[in-house]
Amino acid sequence: MPDVAVTPLGHDLYLIDALMHDQPERLACYLFDTPERVLVECGPSSSIAHLFAALDHLGIDDIGTLAVTHIHLDHAGGAGHFAARFPQARVAVHTRGAPHLVDPARLLASATRIYGEEGMRRYWGPMEPLDPARLVVLDEGDRLRLGGSRALEVLYTPGHAKHHLVYLEAETGACLVGDEIGVAFPHGHAVQPDTPPPDFDPVLITEQLHRIAARRPAFLGLAHFGLHPDPQAALAQAEQRLWEAVAWIEGTAPAEDEAAAYRSWALAGLRALGLPEEEIAKYDDSTFWDMQPAGLRRWLERRPSP
Repeated sequence: MPDVAVTPLGHDLYLIDALMHDQPERLACYLFDTPERVLVECGPSSSIAHLFAALDHLGIDDIGTLAVTHIHLDHAGGAGHFAARFPQARVAVHTRGAPHLVDPARLLASATRIYGEEGMRRYWGPMEPLDPARLVVLDEGDRLRLGGSRALEVLYTPGHAKHHLVYLEAETGACLVGDEIGVAFPHGHAVQPDTPPPDFDPVLITEQLHRIAARRPAFLGLAHFGLHPDPQAALAQAEQRLWEAVAWIEGTAPAEDEAAAYRSWALAGLRALGLPEEEIAKYDDSTFWDMQPAGLRRWLERRPSP
């Protein structure tokens, strides 16, 4: 495993591999090293030392704003630790996520029910509460200044989570999508939906995919993981795979081994797209399979009657 993995993308934008779970290509953070520095995502506290090492490597001794796409632990679990390391930094989050960064007790309790105490220690680590005065509360149409004429434009994109944001930047053409379109690992770049409970809603996600496509970004910056250089193809594939997953759940009776069955179906779909086994293994190893059919099933049970 590399000690530091930083990729310059041009125009003062860097991709930092946060080495989440102490493994490469699990979480991408995006640093705008501009007069008003903005970092998008920080990851969980369990591995945030890797992010700090990367920032040290770049000579970064202050951050203006940490902007998270949403408050799931793999994106924002280390926000309180980050704020302690960079005492001048603000933390930008959607208005519906802000209360959970100030008081993460409910968020941690929910995650502990899923992962258990050992899983929480292994994957995520503790979550420190944030001082409300450090927060920047965002919503649709807001802008985060980068310095000069540059700014991140904020899109409110519920679907993966009710507090999900996407960030657009004009000079680079970047669209930093968090988890909204799913996951797509380098080389193969096949898009696999990410469908966790409780907020997953494929109808809302489809709306966001169309909104992003209409903006015609130069590239997508996924949290899991990295750049996708063909946004229109990625967004179309994301929509197709999303509704294939919905159809699979609709056509499958609930069963005790549903996660295993869904995993087999999903990986077979990646093989059908021609991905080599070593690439498929990245999707397999980085997916919490129990959560995927659970989110799909929950949505089916709660969707309005036609």
